[in-house]
Amino acid sequence: MEAKYRAERLPETLRHVRLAFLGAFGVNVLFYLSDWRFYGQPHFPAALAARTAIVAASLLCLGLTGRVRAFPQLDRLCAGWSVPVIAAGAILVTPHTDVALFIIFVLPVIFYLALPMSFSRTLAAGLGCSAATLAGYLSQAPVRDTAVGLGLAMLTENVVLALLLIRANRLQRLAWDATRAARAAGEGLAQHRQALQTVLQAVPAPLVIVARDSRRVLQSNDAARAFFGEAACQGRPALDSFFDRRELARLAGRLRDRGHVEEFETRLSWPDGTVRDVLLAATRIVFGSVEAVVAIVMDITGRKEMEAHLQLLANTDPLTGLANRARFFAAAAAAIRRTQREGRPLSVVMLDLDHFKAINDTHGPEAGDAFLKALAGLCRDLLRGQYLAARIGGEEFALLLPDTDTAGALALADRLRLATAGRPLAGLDQTVTLSAGVSEVRAGETTVDAVLSRADQALYAAKHAGRNHVLVYGDLLGPDALKN
Repeated sequence: MEAKYRAERLPETLRHVRLAFLGAFGVNVLFYLSDWRFYGQPHFPAALAARTAIVAASLLCLGLTGRVRAFPQLDRLCAGWSVPVIAAGAILVTPHTDVALFIIFVLPVIFYLALPMSFSRTLAAGLGCSAATLAGYLSQAPVRDTAVGLGLAMLTENVVLALLLIRANRLQRLAWDATRAARAAGEGLAQHRQALQTVLQAVPAPLVIVARDSRRVLQSNDAARAFFGEAACQGRPALDSFFDRRELARLAGRLRDRGHVEEFETRLSWPDGTVRDVLLAATRIVFGSVEAVVAIVMDITGRKEMEAHLQLLANTDPLTGLANRARFFAAAAAAIRRTQREGRPLSVVMLDLDHFKAINDTHGPEAGDAFLKALAGLCRDLLRGQYLAARIGGEEFALLLPDTDTAGALALADRLRLATAGRPLAGLDQTVTLSAGVSEVRAGETTVDAVLSRADQALYAAKHAGRNHVLVYGDLLGPDALKN
């Protein structure tokens, strides 16, 4: 059965693999442009060679797909591509950049979810990729004090991805098997109604047969009635009310043009407000003398929730719950484009807890973490919905304030300073103060780097001025102080 499944899906799988190789080639060519900013640095030649290896391997394997005639050949080709890509990934993460962390967590996802290899090779590639990139990241001094946590995070990622892969493989094969069974039963429905009923009930997923003209349910299994309720009972109106109108039109168009649909992902809504993400497989058949559609429904809500959770983890600082550095820079890039397009103000505030090292040295890192969480809580309490607070490193925080000029940002930063000043930590005879720097995006700026640099200069000027100050970076005269 597995051999039939792979043989039947080989053309689609080949298209998938070609797109994956082409995508790897295109993305790494684009990365050439980004990597040139490291020209002259010690790791630049190795990074350039690693990029070149990925590009060359992707082009070579893309060409070799034309010779593939069976899934085992394709499986070996994908595994061969994985080896140089994993080695190159281990080299690319050695500089300890933010992009390196991105590669460490995203590259295994490609092997688990983008390459249609056999399960054993997929698992080996994913685990090997994680191990190689983690080793490459930790090979360069200094070794991060978060190395153990990073390793546990990667182990967790591999476990979750392996579970997702197992579930996805099972769902695909169930849908394929059920569609084949329903199609075979439909060809002799008039003579074998009892056989069809047996097949329908044997399918563990919801399965319905709907008349194309009257839109009424002709047949359904127990799983469909448990999933949809009375709406799936024989003779009831079709399940159109569960679909968004545009999605239903898209599904009907595909059935009309192709006669069948596989892996159609959509969202269904129940009258009580329940919403479920599903994967559909449907085929046009003749049920007796009636033109009909047989459809099988796979509930993938849990998988979608897991994907959303993983996305949230990738963009959230685990200690404070605020946005992390990657999310801040992505949001800042979008906000700057909007600012330059619409002419609205945009300000950035850099925050830093004063004497934070002394707190850690005196009371331990747990006390320092408690202060960071307290500051994060103040940021959430004082910021409006469109504002974004992020922890971008250590005790440094950044605020992205759309539609806010320098004066507004200055006032908000000073409210944070006043709310933080003298704030005691329960159980410790210790208070904390805050210093901040403010800068506004200038006309013509396209990235956040310059405005963040100005805000950072104002922040360090505030520290040199005695701390517990908020300074704004002036256009002509340099930083101007707002005294406490």
